[in-house]
Amino acid sequence: MTFIKNNSYILLLIALCMGFAIIGTTKSLKEHTITEITVMEGDTLWGLALHHAENTSKDQWMKEVMRLNDLPTVTIRTGEELILPTFEIVEDFKVITQLAGDDR
Repeated sequence: MTFIKNNSYILLLIALCMGFAIIGTTKSLKEHTITEITVMEGDTLWGLALHHAENTSKDQWMKEVMRLNDLPTVTIRTGEELILPTFEIVEDFKVITQLAGDDR
């Protein structure tokens, strides 16, 4: 118990490093991009969410579209330009290390 009391700052530093490593790894697995579209006749925000919000909640995606485009309601009009968020999960997450002189 005295070891923990005497070295609590080291244990805190280790815990913080582990936390930041986990957060950094999680963030690098998601890629956020933006797509611009023109609303076509018959388009609805819910219909666009079904097509574009693959890995996120449809409600969250719609709220993000409303925020990005300053929309007061979910109503969209034909011919309107919209910015759509797309969140893609990077599935092939590999760390590649190349050694000096390794030409493979």
